[in-house]
Amino acid sequence: MTLYERLCRLGERTPVLSSIASRRRNNELERASRFLRPIMSVTPVGVTAAAYLGALLTLVGILALSWWLALHLFLSVPIAAASALIVYYVISSYPISRMNSYRLMLSDEADVMFEQFLLVFQSGGTIFDAMRLMAESDHPYLSTAFQRMLAEVAGGRPPEKCLMEFASNQPSDDLRRYLIAIVSALERKTYLLESLSGESFEADLTLRSKNLELESRLLIVAAVITYAPMMFTMVVSLTGQVTSPMVMLLIPVLVGLNLLLRTRFSRAFTPYFDRPQETGLVRPSQREIVREYDEFLNLLLLIAERLRNGDTLEVALAEVRENAAPEVRGIVDKALQEIYGTGSSLTQAIDKAANQALGRRVAHLLRLTGMMCEFSAADAGVRLAKIVTRLIKRSAVAKERDSIIAAQRLKIYLLSLTSAIVLGLLSALSPFLSLASLFQGGGTPFGNTAVSDIMPLLITLGVVTVSAGYQNTLMVSGERPRLTAIGCGLAYWISFVMAASMIGVQIS
Repeated sequence: MTLYERLCRLGERTPVLSSIASRRRNNELERASRFLRPIMSVTPVGVTAAAYLGALLTLVGILALSWWLALHLFLSVPIAAASALIVYYVISSYPISRMNSYRLMLSDEADVMFEQFLLVFQSGGTIFDAMRLMAESDHPYLSTAFQRMLAEVAGGRPPEKCLMEFASNQPSDDLRRYLIAIVSALERKTYLLESLSGESFEADLTLRSKNLELESRLLIVAAVITYAPMMFTMVVSLTGQVTSPMVMLLIPVLVGLNLLLRTRFSRAFTPYFDRPQETGLVRPSQREIVREYDEFLNLLLLIAERLRNGDTLEVALAEVRENAAPEVRGIVDKALQEIYGTGSSLTQAIDKAANQALGRRVAHLLRLTGMMCEFSAADAGVRLAKIVTRLIKRSAVAKERDSIIAAQRLKIYLLSLTSAIVLGLLSALSPFLSLASLFQGGGTPFGNTAVSDIMPLLITLGVVTVSAGYQNTLMVSGERPRLTAIGCGLAYWISFVMAASMIGVQIS
């Protein structure tokens, strides 16, 4: 049980808060709690009560801390109230945000799921057979959901009702449309199912919307990482704390902020195509997986054309082997070796060849191709061409993020470098910006301050500058992040030394 689930359980068991929470109705939260049931056990009342509890504890905790630090109520009350509102929003919206995070993945997997149902119906199978096939297919979320549905069916619940409930509780419009068509087909391969095959649009639209907001979010994150140290430097300088060792406590705060913003940006906007099949310590990179995925789509186009012309899958693999790229030639060689070398069946050969793939999506597509060819190679060629065409277009949309990030890479580098230079100037001026000294006789005279006096601030800003250069480079998938970080650190050092020499700070 996760910490969030424990908090929701605690909130639900708190009588007053749970009573207040039960009076509120949030349809989206109810849908999210049902959708997340296979991976998280929460209820709408528990989530709302936990949000109230978290906000109340935050409010009381910050007010108590402010009283202990002797802060004025005029300052502590708005800080405590704002923090409580943020905690309430984060806790109450977490299930909905997590459900929506699955939208793109579900839309992307909907094509393969739909084809698997068509395969089962084409072979005379039932909805239960198709659900069992999905549960055994190792899809990131769908397989877990279908395993739960199978358990409900084993308890006597109709499979059609399970599918319709799952369709209404998940966020993907494409998947909902597919499931409604599957249930309405009554276990037959109908014209409706054929016309929907390969028609999936939500994944493309979601990717395009992310691409449209990518540039602005990238610059916002970089600006926060860059300008937050400047703001802290001005606050420390104006309060006269530049010589205090307590300034170094800002290092974990600012570095942690850099890491948090960068990782959240990377999770939401960095192109992510697939999960690696290997779960060990040494895993293939996303770049290797993407290269294999692209070349495998090209290979499927060749195979689909061969199948449409009347070849079997065994013959098609042998014919396209010479045209296969090095990234996927090992997969083809493994299948041919199993078929012609050891005499394995087509299903066994395809399964062993799929295990050679780096990414799970390639393995799924290869196994799907094998299953389609077991029923009809010619029909498989037509349907494969339709599926691959759609996947190629979707892959191109996803790759637009790479070009957008590449276009902004130079701006991020310049922003990191200029930030290092400005921080160096502020470090040199920091001893002379104290408001207390300014109002007590015109400020600190130039030349009476040594570098050793402000060493805590120099160490803090030096570490933060190096960290910002490194994190910004990783955020835009730049090369040599360590070199960029060292360059920013040197720029900060040179800027400080030059400014300090000009205004009379004692270097030695």
